[in-house]
Amino acid sequence: MIIDFHSHFSNEEGFADRLVELLPQAGIDRICLCSAGGQFGHAPNDVILAAAHKYPEQIIALALVELGIDQPDVVHRYAAQGYVGFKITNPKAAYDDEAFFPLYEGMERTGLPLLAHTGILMRVAAQPGRRTNSNWMRPICLDAVLRTFPALNIVGAHMGAPWHEEASMLARMHPNFYLDLTGAWWGGWRANKTPGFYRYHFFWEGAWDKVLFGTDGLALKELVPSKQFHDGMIASLDLPKETVDKIYGGTAARLLGIR
Repeated sequence: MIIDFHSHFSNEEGFADRLVELLPQAGIDRICLCSAGGQFGHAPNDVILAAAHKYPEQIIALALVELGIDQPDVVHRYAAQGYVGFKITNPKAAYDDEAFFPLYEGMERTGLPLLAHTGILMRVAAQPGRRTNSNWMRPICLDAVLRTFPALNIVGAHMGAPWHEEASMLARMHPNFYLDLTGAWWGGWRANKTPGFYRYHFFWEGAWDKVLFGTDGLALKELVPSKQFHDGMIASLDLPKETVDKIYGGTAARLLGIR
């Protein structure tokens, strides 16, 4: 089973219906959809959940939790509604600010995974009263969270670009930290990376068991080329089939509780 652990629900007309039609062409069986907020052109949580209810065999809903805005009780409410994971990005302080710990504690109690944006955040129009500071989303800002909540599985998106070594070392040190290698297929952070770059960062035994496939699609037209880019990248590493199977769905299925 091929599971895209990291993609988005854009505001394109008929998005969910068209996405489900497109998945076989992309070679994807199930896809996790989340929002990063309206400023990114993404649909809100409730629209994503409705799509997951309509297409339960294809769409998996992750709930955006806004750190510094949402109260801790929202976590259990989302879990009860049927979301199977959480997403955080663009917090109002660093990820390891202890004001956010009650939300992480709630996430840990649900047993559901957390997808965290790590690295520099793409530039969008500024929101009144809202600052964006990519330094608050460095991988190292998750270190205290991972230690304090050891049963909370966190997936760091984009391998922390450009703080790749922080990201890979956290994955090496923490059993509850994973990474995806998502980025813009047309020229994002992966564009100048050779197979040697990935071998350097994922050098230890079992390292690739900590990596999940994702497309980070922002529009329908990106799904197929994003998958093709990722396929070429993984093929260049000449990894064992068992390892590739884990990257493309085995590890995600385990974190999501899918059998």
